[in-house]
Amino acid sequence: MAIDSMFKQMKAEGQPVIGFGAGEPDFPTPGHIKEGGIRAIRNNDTKYTPAVGTAELRGAICRRLKEDLGLDYQPSEISVSNGAKTCVYVALRALVNPGDEVILPAPYWVSYIELIRMAGGVPVVVEATEEERFKITPEKLAAAITPRTKCMILNNPSNPTGMMYSRRELEAIAKVCVEKDLYVISEEVYCHLVYDQREFVSMAAMAPGMKERTLLINGVSKSYAMTGWRIGYVAAPDAISRVIGNYLSHCTGSPCTISQAAALLALSAPQDSVEEMRRDFEARRNYTVERVNRIGGSAASSRRGPST
Repeated sequence: MAIDSMFKQMKAEGQPVIGFGAGEPDFPTPGHIKEGGIRAIRNNDTKYTPAVGTAELRGAICRRLKEDLGLDYQPSEISVSNGAKTCVYVALRALVNPGDEVILPAPYWVSYIELIRMAGGVPVVVEATEEERFKITPEKLAAAITPRTKCMILNNPSNPTGMMYSRRELEAIAKVCVEKDLYVISEEVYCHLVYDQREFVSMAAMAPGMKERTLLINGVSKSYAMTGWRIGYVAAPDAISRVIGNYLSHCTGSPCTISQAAALLALSAPQDSVEEMRRDFEARRNYTVERVNRIGGSAASSRRGPST
């Protein structure tokens, strides 16, 4: 965020800069979604909502999870808050007691390790090398588990590497998690920005036993170009969702009413704008990789680009 602030200041000063600091689509929020927020203001839908979000929005999230990922959730298992980052934090607060260990595959998004510490947990960083395509192996995961291990954070598709686990790779990791009774906080906010016709599979879809152990984090920021609207959600087993709801009631009160109205429209309307952005991002990825690989002396001359 410090780099992003510097970029915006330089841009305001008229300097010709391009910002690569924040994971933020440069597309505007689609018009029909913006109208949803404007209509909420005009209709005076500006009061508190339930701490975990409106029933309508949680229902729309359930339908989206079913249609996109084949996952069955009830609205009582959905908690909405102000962005996926907050959702990762409240998921950790719901699971982690002081001193509990949280496995964190590296490379990782910069906030994860601080969120673990803020929740009183102990980060256990497990390195995934370039030779391993930045993916944690079942063997490395099993070796990192101790009697103090409570959960693992899995960011798939990954920020910052762009890698994405295949179904077979997730099945192998899920087997370890079930055997060791390990929770997984699975942040999947980039799940719609997948390239090369690859299939995204959610960790919660791994059977048997992973849905009960997965706290699925997603939101509207990336897929719908809604970063500033600040709406994310956690899909989790009912007992954990109740804990999250209790925490949110004291922590945030409720998500922004207007943003929830816009998110409801984003999730419920036809998803054409999501695919349009995805195609544009893939074209940019292909162009960038091709240009970088043409640089003389590049060690990456024979490599493909990341999945996301």
